[in-house]
Amino acid sequence: MTVIYVDTVFLLNGALDYLLLRSVAGLAAAPFRRLRLLAAGALGGAYAVLVFLPGLEWLAWPACRVLWGAVMTGAAFGRRRGWLRLFLLLLALSCALAGVLLLVAFLWPAGLTYPNGIPVSGPDWKALLLAGAVCYWLCCTVLRRLAPERGRRLLPVRLEWGERHIWLTVLGDTGNLLTDPSGSDPVLVAFWETVRPILPGTPELRREDVADPVAGIGRIGMAWGVGRLRLLPYRGVGVPSGLLLAVRVDRADLDGRRVERQLVALTPEPFTDGDCQGIIGI
Repeated sequence: MTVIYVDTVFLLNGALDYLLLRSVAGLAAAPFRRLRLLAAGALGGAYAVLVFLPGLEWLAWPACRVLWGAVMTGAAFGRRRGWLRLFLLLLALSCALAGVLLLVAFLWPAGLTYPNGIPVSGPDWKALLLAGAVCYWLCCTVLRRLAPERGRRLLPVRLEWGERHIWLTVLGDTGNLLTDPSGSDPVLVAFWETVRPILPGTPELRREDVADPVAGIGRIGMAWGVGRLRLLPYRGVGVPSGLLLAVRVDRADLDGRRVERQLVALTPEPFTDGDCQGIIGI
């Protein structure tokens, strides 16, 4: 008889589901928030526990697994364009991870058990987490870089600061991997003069502040509010390392998707492509 420890089943499966969801986000280059992914992983851990409760064995049916995967996808990424693609990607990665776990069970036959198809406790439980971590690394580093380019795509973007707002046309670029360090949302990079109309006028932003971001953040300081300005490190073609002056606006509407406190990195020079005023990763 297999003994099930609820806390171990919850933590182990929650961690594996978090790594799966993080792999989906990395492979699809989808913006995410860690707290939402952790909450969705906790839902996966709770599902693993519910399967073993008396009278709830029917939750192990394949249809219930698929439905719970849809719930986890919604909890992790919300309602957005491309949700179905993220859900199908989660199912595909779950099948791939299941194959890896079968290999782990074959290599460590005495340490791992899978009643109802759910990984439970064992002296080699660390191997399960290692398998999930390897899946995450492959998706976020290797497979994502091998994904074909989706081509040029111009997106309408509305930026808001208080009662002021502007509309920009930005280029969605799969090769732009600049993300917000505090939440991993894509950072919008825009020419500073196009953003200036919604920025506070005291003190007024100058080109010198953007060209020398260290001096700029020192001059403006916290006059615009706590957390509004920050220095954002980046790398680019011909630029091994550098800093951008970034400002956090109140809200952004990115092609129909609303984002609170969007981070906008400012450039001192306009973009060479006259059709767009900014660029953002997609």
